[in-house]
Amino acid sequence: MQTEVIRGNIEALSPIHHGGSESHGTIKPILALPTVVRNAETGEEEIDNIPTIHGNSIRGNLRALIMQDFLDLLDYQLDSKKVYHFLFDGGMLEAVDAKDKGAINLKMKDEIRYNIPAISLLGSALGNQMIQGKLKVGMADIVCKETSHYLPYDNEGKPNFSAYGLKGEDFGTRLDSLKEDRKEDEAATQMKYEFETLITGTRFTHEFLLEDILPHERACFIRMLNLWNERPFIGGKSGSGYGKVRLNYEYNTADEEDYLNYINDHKEEIVAQLDKMVEKWK
Repeated sequence: MQTEVIRGNIEALSPIHHGGSESHGTIKPILALPTVVRNAETGEEEIDNIPTIHGNSIRGNLRALIMQDFLDLLDYQLDSKKVYHFLFDGGMLEAVDAKDKGAINLKMKDEIRYNIPAISLLGSALGNQMIQGKLKVGMADIVCKETSHYLPYDNEGKPNFSAYGLKGEDFGTRLDSLKEDRKEDEAATQMKYEFETLITGTRFTHEFLLEDILPHERACFIRMLNLWNERPFIGGKSGSGYGKVRLNYEYNTADEEDYLNYINDHKEEIVAQLDKMVEKWK
């Protein structure tokens, strides 16, 4: 068994909105999870809700980037909603009869893992089989006074600001512009919505774990990180300027070449694998 850990830091270059599952009043809060923290005044441990970036959010972003890049490298036009869902969204398990054409056997499962390295890393589900991913994506932990006893800083490098000082609020508006549907004396309908953010300059610590990966799979992971560096965003509303980040991970960017060579050398087999899947799951 081999495990490789790649650690890094993330810094917000614009406000980040990473919404939670609930709304409080008119405000959509950022994701915060119960965390054992240390009280700044008493030094005693207590439980508090601390903002974080969910590992699933980072994982989903990486999946979207590497899968589109994968199809682009192959110049492949995907014509199956199920296979698209399998590649880009993690797929879903289905109850199938043993004779059902939607069933997937272990041989095909191994072929998919071999021919689509990103699936071997990120995992997915198709037909009656779940493919376990070899990549574990950690939570991005906010660097603040409340979490400093978890962070790899010496006493002089520990942050002296609170998580609550890193939280901000912003708002947006939506205006009904369909003038032809309104009466002459009827005002346009305007909606205001509010949401919490993490302010520019917020820092996070983060790590990836790679478990028992093959060389071309590791190179695929490096390709993911390089693609993320080209489009460095986290959370929602990136189209409006939110969520831009600076990424700083410990890895060699040139290691992606092994993945690009793998795709080029195995292009025929990979395309044949995709064609087989599209035919099976139209």
